[in-house]
Amino acid sequence: MIDAESPDPDLLDLAFPYAMDAVSAEERAAIDQRVHATDAVTAAAFENTVRGVRETVAAMTVVDSVAPPAGLEIAILSAIDGQPDLRSRRAGWRWLAAAATLIVALGAGAGAVFFVDRDTGSPSFEVTAQLVQEQPDTRTRSAAVEGGGALLVTTSAQLGAATVNFDGVAGPVRGQSYQLWLVPPEGAPRSAGVLPQLPAPDAPFVTRFLPTDILAITIEPPDGSPQPTSTPITTLALG
Repeated sequence: MIDAESPDPDLLDLAFPYAMDAVSAEERAAIDQRVHATDAVTAAAFENTVRGVRETVAAMTVVDSVAPPAGLEIAILSAIDGQPDLRSRRAGWRWLAAAATLIVALGAGAGAVFFVDRDTGSPSFEVTAQLVQEQPDTRTRSAAVEGGGALLVTTSAQLGAATVNFDGVAGPVRGQSYQLWLVPPEGAPRSAGVLPQLPAPDAPFVTRFLPTDILAITIEPPDGSPQPTSTPITTLALG
């Protein structure tokens, strides 16, 4: 039995098959129970991921889709069965085959990419700047940056994603970089990315976020830091 408000980090891996209806009715009910029992931050992350997957699928048009090859799911499962280290996890990979089938069916140019993380074996969901900017709930805000210029952020709460760009801000000096952080109300900041140079105006940086996150930018070494080592040059609430 899971105690109420207990952290459940493995729950996030189930958001993808849940969003794509690649789970049985019993599995869906069990996942719903886990979402209800977990802590608020994990539950919000789960809901944001599910919403993001469904919004992306909804944004894709029929004319961009192609039929998946016949037997694709069976072929994927057969390949998994042929690998001893994966065979024992076959039940957990059933939804991955469904996800792969969906990827082929949706085709390219849809504005978002599903790919498999090599370390975890779980699908990740990459949102593009175009997809964020096309959402009906987009909101663009700015914040002054220490030293001059402004931070420009466009958010979509439905996707739980934001684009980040700069206006009139000098790039980091040699030997330094700008590092973006997602700062929760409680706990340590999470690195959202390291910028050794500013993104191009037509190619903003994209990050996922939780509704309670604050975006902060610090000056760090070229490869970034595990945690902020300087005072932020700007901050902006993303919720």
